[in-house]
Amino acid sequence: MRVSGLDSEGDWIFGKGKASYKMQSEAVLQSIKTRLKSFTDDWFLNIEDGVDWITLLGSKGNEYKINREIEKTILQTEGVVAIINFSTILIDRNLSVSIKYIDVYSSIIDEILEIIL
Repeated sequence: MRVSGLDSEGDWIFGKGKASYKMQSEAVLQSIKTRLKSFTDDWFLNIEDGVDWITLLGSKGNEYKINREIEKTILQTEGVVAIINFSTILIDRNLSVSIKYIDVYSSIIDEILEIIL
């Protein structure tokens, strides 16, 4: 698996040849981050892609739904085999996802994703 690399601000990296791309386990992790940051109806070529953050964050008591949507999004990401465990902390629009998963490269990845929605 290979995807275009993103810098710390979420912008594409250009001009570095192969170093501009993420490969294998790094590509899977970046894909998870990108999918969790995406909103539904945001990309005209696939309006169903992404997470319906506006609905989920629009009312209280949606913690269970938010966790299920995050889990579903991660499991549907290309290259993810299984989730070992994950937890979330949502404060206002700051989401912290602690995740441990297995990818198709037999790597066990333990990562904390910080997402501002």
